[in-house]
Amino acid sequence: MNPIELARITPKGYQFEEKIVFAKEIYQKTDIIELKDIIVKGEIKKNLEQDIYLNASLKGTMVLPDARTLENIDYPFQIEINEKIDDLNESIQEYFEKNKNTLDIMGILWENIVLEVPISISASENTTMKGNGWELVEEKKDSIDPRLAPLRKLLDCEKE
Repeated sequence: MNPIELARITPKGYQFEEKIVFAKEIYQKTDIIELKDIIVKGEIKKNLEQDIYLNASLKGTMVLPDARTLENIDYPFQIEINEKIDDLNESIQEYFEKNKNTLDIMGILWENIVLEVPISISASENTTMKGNGWELVEEKKDSIDPRLAPLRKLLDCEKE
């Protein structure tokens, strides 16, 4: 998405709908393997005090690694963005270029996508886990180690 000229943003708003692509270098340091089919739709408005507001809907698909198998999983997402873009906010300075009179919202969109990445995701519903030389075993409360069975008999005798 190209930067938006500030002159195009009016109190009536500047409407946009666009398919966007993020460079792979951006998400290399994240858990995101790929971003697909990302569409942003919304508007940017300016009020009488010259405050700029972004109202947008962002949807697409993230490809993430499965937490158990590390296979790729498609994770669809939809994000609603309602933000006041304040040129005094230091974190937004990099998107707001006064000398060029443009506004680049790609950074804002990226920040919102990163917030939607789940901590872990798994497609498999199988909760039993096995590996080479190990197996996850659920403990049973009533099971007694056979080596401790004589002690159990002693405890039962004391109760009587």
